[in-house]
Amino acid sequence: MKCTVQIIQEQYLKIDEKKIKIARAERGWTITKLSNESGVTRKTIGEIEKGSKINIRFSTINQIAKALGKELEHFCFQTKK
Repeated sequence: MKCTVQIIQEQYLKIDEKKIKIARAERGWTITKLSNESGVTRKTIGEIEKGSKINIRFSTINQIAKALGKELEHFCFQTKK
């Protein structure tokens, strides 16, 4: 019998709000259009793009990424603790 130890590596991701705004602009979409396509409120998208939204749910950024046709990782960068 083999024993294995799983090592869990914590990763901290930060959203690059500029990339969201750029991806939205590349499609010619307004915040309202992105909101309609993603199901995320206009207020939340606006706060994310301004950098004023600190705690962003994984599901929220994932919905935005899918609506924009991008991978989630496109909008993130890894940080240290």
